[in-house]
Amino acid sequence: MAEFKPSKSKEEWASRLIVPLYNEGYIETLWNARKPYHREHGFTLKASGKWALWFFNMRPAGSSPELFYDICTSMAEMIIVHREQKELDMLIGVEMAGIPPVGAVSRAMYNLGYPMKFGYTRPLPKKVMSPIECLELLRKIDANVTGYSNKEYVEGRLEWATNVGILDDMATNLGSKIIARLIVLWQAGLRNTSVVCNQIFYFLNRTRGNIQKGIDFVNETESGLYPASLDVNYIIEMDDHLAELKTVMKPGEFEWFTEFQKNSKQFDGSEDGLRNRREALAAAARGL
Repeated sequence: MAEFKPSKSKEEWASRLIVPLYNEGYIETLWNARKPYHREHGFTLKASGKWALWFFNMRPAGSSPELFYDICTSMAEMIIVHREQKELDMLIGVEMAGIPPVGAVSRAMYNLGYPMKFGYTRPLPKKVMSPIECLELLRKIDANVTGYSNKEYVEGRLEWATNVGILDDMATNLGSKIIARLIVLWQAGLRNTSVVCNQIFYFLNRTRGNIQKGIDFVNETESGLYPASLDVNYIIEMDDHLAELKTVMKPGEFEWFTEFQKNSKQFDGSEDGLRNRREALAAAARGL
């Protein structure tokens, strides 16, 4: 097969998509949040539990068919280019936000001449906030503790795969991706099959450093988490494309957004951090 040539580079895709993501309400801030609660109080990030001035919500992106098509096409092209360097034959979407795009990305890859199997993770019996919590829960399930079912937590025939990639919408840190990877490897073991799952794909990166965090995961000391060097790939690095939102955001909105990205610790639970939150919320309430 001839070498695949993407229609656009990742940078070109990112520049094409960043403004529509804001204009159509998938990048939400204190200024344009759909829910009054978020305009009045801000956002709490699922991965870390930390307060945030903005949120990326791709879950309802099916309401914007053309934009969703471009998102999934950009990811399909990225994965195909990557696949020419590293083996990959199945994608597993992270529930819930990763489920709609994993099927659409697989279909986009098929349309481009590169079929890809896919599946997705299902919710665990209890919500976990870290890979260690997940590992502890899986050990309880393995021990047949009363109250835990023995249903499958990965929908997809892992026995038909060798190299599996994790797919999601965005990342603040890699916690949810490492949890999904752990579930995949655990389920593969229960099914008496063996897979490699060291590739991670998502659309938008909130904070720099996740590529290195993936590489450094090989140094993880908890053997139950299957330490390995994780290959992290995404389309949009938010910090690199933030300036492109200046023309569509209110001046104050852009300034606060930029400050938050420079150092989100300025908005932590300290006295100074709480004061900065209040000032940002007040500016948003005044529409400045």
